[in-house]
Amino acid sequence: MYGIKRPEEVDLEYCCSLIAEYTALDCAQMFSLLKRYGGYRKRDRIDICRQMRMQKYIHRIEVGDRKYFVLNPQISITGRLQQQIRCFWLLLDYLDRVDQHFAAGTPSSVITMEIEGRDYSILYAAKGKERACNYSMERGGITRYFVMVEDLGQIPLIKNGQIHAFAMLDEKNTVHYYLPEGAV
Repeated sequence: MYGIKRPEEVDLEYCCSLIAEYTALDCAQMFSLLKRYGGYRKRDRIDICRQMRMQKYIHRIEVGDRKYFVLNPQISITGRLQQQIRCFWLLLDYLDRVDQHFAAGTPSSVITMEIEGRDYSILYAAKGKERACNYSMERGGITRYFVMVEDLGQIPLIKNGQIHAFAMLDEKNTVHYYLPEGAV
């Protein structure tokens, strides 16, 4: 999928393609995308999402206290899909700079993106899986990494010269970035 360079690129077709690529998104992510990059008012954001639901491009499900737009209403928001949804918040911060982005199915990446011809991978490091994260980055090739962590205590345990930044999501779904040790 392409990044967003102009507000008019954020339309019904783009939103449907986004769900097709990522399988599930938090409803708040879709509304944030429509507001931040498309400039839509609240009523228009709701209308676009309603159109997608009426045309059966998406379904809305609730899991706990969160609502999600999904391709298949039987889908389970767990494991890697849940990690991908969390990492999508980071992608939203860069969507206007991204040339292309994709959901990745590799151990070394949850989401891949290209910015100005350079490859970046968003990797999710579950607590207690820092060594697996290090191993994945070693095998991941020449790419820069954004590493989404669950706890700041994980950062010293994750080491690789290709880490662009660490990121952590707070309870309000705001992404906070932390530079790796030695970064300028």
